[in-house]
Amino acid sequence: MAILKPFQGMRYNPNKIKDLRKAVCPPYDVINSQAQERYYHNHEYNMIRMELGKENPDDTPTNNRYTRAAAFLKDWIKQGVFERDPEPSLYLYKLDYVLPNKEKKTLKGFFALVELEEIGKGKIFPHEFTFPKAKQDRLRLMRTCQANTSPIFMIYSDPAGEVMAHLERSVDEAHPLVNFVGEEEIRHRLWKVSAPPVVKAASDLLKEQPFFIADGHHRYETALNFRNEMRERGHPTGPQPYDSTFVFCSNMDDAGISLLPIHRVIMNPLPCDLKTLKQRLGKSFEVTHLEFNNATEMSVRKKLFQEMQKAGRTATVFGMYAKSERAFHLLKLSPSGAPSASKALDTLDVSIFQKTILEEALGIADPSAKKESLIQFVKDEEAAVKMVQNGSAGLVFFLNATKISQVRDVVLAGDRMPQKSTYFYPKPLTGLVLNKF
Repeated sequence: MAILKPFQGMRYNPNKIKDLRKAVCPPYDVINSQAQERYYHNHEYNMIRMELGKENPDDTPTNNRYTRAAAFLKDWIKQGVFERDPEPSLYLYKLDYVLPNKEKKTLKGFFALVELEEIGKGKIFPHEFTFPKAKQDRLRLMRTCQANTSPIFMIYSDPAGEVMAHLERSVDEAHPLVNFVGEEEIRHRLWKVSAPPVVKAASDLLKEQPFFIADGHHRYETALNFRNEMRERGHPTGPQPYDSTFVFCSNMDDAGISLLPIHRVIMNPLPCDLKTLKQRLGKSFEVTHLEFNNATEMSVRKKLFQEMQKAGRTATVFGMYAKSERAFHLLKLSPSGAPSASKALDTLDVSIFQKTILEEALGIADPSAKKESLIQFVKDEEAAVKMVQNGSAGLVFFLNATKISQVRDVVLAGDRMPQKSTYFYPKPLTGLVLNKF
């Protein structure tokens, strides 16, 4: 079973940090170099210094961004910038946000600890494969800081919404500990739930439920590796802080969870010319050309995504754009190109893209770590288009979002999706709560 636990979270001291917006940041894997610089300048105590610190040219094994992160954390605790809550708690967290189509939603969940389980031997399931480089990075940070700086995003199934309703009844909805509007106009609200009967009831409601890792696969595997390292150093009796890890749990049956698409940008030089690529694509796809000029590019692009969304309800479709052409292309999988297997994994758009377009049409046989530089995964369609237009990339393939029901079906079948198959949105902020061992 998945064992959820309350914990004494470390939080910014409101007497020291008057504007929490300036001190928090997103999780490391969505921060680029420009954003990193911005967070550094936002506040001298911004979490970026721990979550994704800068590298210096004169870094050494004993003075680097990981050792500096640990020093910042130690110093900030000493200064009273961070304070540990006096009692073990769960932390109810809500994010009010608006999707690009103007739909308003609220993502609800709670921060907790979950007892670590070996993957495949318990109730905690991954849904994607990971890249080794990111795991090494997070492990080095965990070793030096002895902390979880950002949570693993996990989802569970609760069609009746009992767990969240139970937690909501236990707090004063009108008076959260945290309440501010941050980046992307997302409102963040946080409450502390400390009453032992309430905490126990929430844990009991979920103890037989499977948990799926929505976001943070690298962090979960890192936590397992760190636990195993610590156990090899000795065998202390009783549960240890490193036996559990920091999670944000949310109900997959709640409409507040959103999955956004992650597009595939193919970097230059392309493995084959565009004419050859089109010939290969024609074997598996019905191709519709949507031509545009400077005045109509945005409207035609909008039409492409509308057609993708509409056709994607019953078929597998992709969009494609190459700089050398003044057109977007709608690629609809023909019956002859459809996978013959009935496994949930094989019918996913991301799986069909990997086999039919990446491997067969482009000839990129191994999209994992050793071929990572050939592909970039970009969630922002505008950013993807600009990469092609400025010549840094050769073309982009646009995808529809994976459905949350597909994630569940693949995981329960014992399979994993290709890397970067899902983008859960919005992301829990880093810095609202920390788990310090």
